[in-house]
Amino acid sequence: MITERQLDRINLHPKPWIHLVLEQLFRLDYEWLHKTEIVLKGLEHIPKGKAVIFAMNHTDHFNYFPFLYKLRRLGEYPFVTPLVKGKYYEFYALGKFFDWSNCVPMPSRGYVISKDFQKVQGRRPTNAEYRLLRDAVDRKITPDELLSRAGDDLRRFLTTPHADFDPQAQPYSEYIEAKYFRLMGRVAQICEEALLKKNISILIFPQGTRSIRLLPGRTGLAQIALKTGAPVIPVGCNGSEKLYPGWIPLSQGGRVVYRIGVPLTLQGDLAPFAITEPFQPFTREAETKFRAQFQGATDLLMERINDLLDPPYQFAPDAEAIVGDGVRRFL
Repeated sequence: MITERQLDRINLHPKPWIHLVLEQLFRLDYEWLHKTEIVLKGLEHIPKGKAVIFAMNHTDHFNYFPFLYKLRRLGEYPFVTPLVKGKYYEFYALGKFFDWSNCVPMPSRGYVISKDFQKVQGRRPTNAEYRLLRDAVDRKITPDELLSRAGDDLRRFLTTPHADFDPQAQPYSEYIEAKYFRLMGRVAQICEEALLKKNISILIFPQGTRSIRLLPGRTGLAQIALKTGAPVIPVGCNGSEKLYPGWIPLSQGGRVVYRIGVPLTLQGDLAPFAITEPFQPFTREAETKFRAQFQGATDLLMERINDLLDPPYQFAPDAEAIVGDGVRRFL
C-alpha cells in the first residue's frame, strides 16, 4: 500500500535521465517500428517554459505517452510529471519504473479502502462490501448503518483492531478518511513544489479511471489548481485506444489527435471559483467549506475537455454504468 514514508521519498527532477532514454525508445517505436502519427492541435495554448497542469481524458493505459513524447521533441516545454494510480505501485518493478520516471502515485479513496481491507482479510472486498464501506466514508450512511448492513466478515473487519485502527476510538470511516487525507495532502505538496518551485508540469486524469467515454471529474485536480494558481490546460485525446489496445506499451501504429484547449486560470475562467483565504487541499475542512468551488471548477474543466473530443469519446449517459464500480479498479 502507498505510505506517507514512500511519498516523502519522492524527489522530482526537472530533467530526469530516464525521460531522455524513453524519448529515444518512443522515437524508435513511433517513427520506425510502428508508424504513428501524433497530432497536436492548439499547441499555441501551452505557455512555453512555464509549468502547467495538463488535464486529459483517460481512454487506455498509455494514452499520455504520445503526448509527452511530442512535447519533449518540440523542446520548448518543461518536463511533465504524470500522476499514476496507486495500484500500479503494488508491482515492485513497475513501481520502481514509475519512481525513476518522475511519476507520483495517486492513492484514491477507493484504493485506500480496498487495499486496507485486502491487507487485513487477505482478499479483495466484494463489490457489495466495498460499496458499503465507500458509502460510509462518503457519509452517505452512518457508522451504525454500516454495521447493521454488514455481513459477518465485514462486521468482524470493522470491529477488530488492525494497524493504527482502534474501533473503540473511532468509526472505520473516520480512520480511512484520515489516512486518505494524509496521503493526498502529501501528494498535493509534491505537486505544489513541482509547479511553483521546480517548474515541472503535472498531468492528471480528472475522471479518475479509464473509459472510452468521458466520465464526470473528481475534484482533486481543482483543489491543486485553486491552491497553486497554476494554469490548467484541458486536453482531449482521440484515438489512442487503437494504438494501445492492451497492456503492451508499444504502439500498434495509427493516428492519435490531441486537441489542446484554452488555459483555465484564476484570472480568467476559474475566477468565479477562486478561494481568497489560505486553505489546505484534501482536508475535511476544505472539502466541506469549499465544496461548491471545487465542484464548479471541476465541472467547467470537464465541459472543456468534452468539447475537445470526437463524439465517440464524449460524455454519455451510460458511461459510468459501462465502467462500473468494481473493486478491480483499485487493486
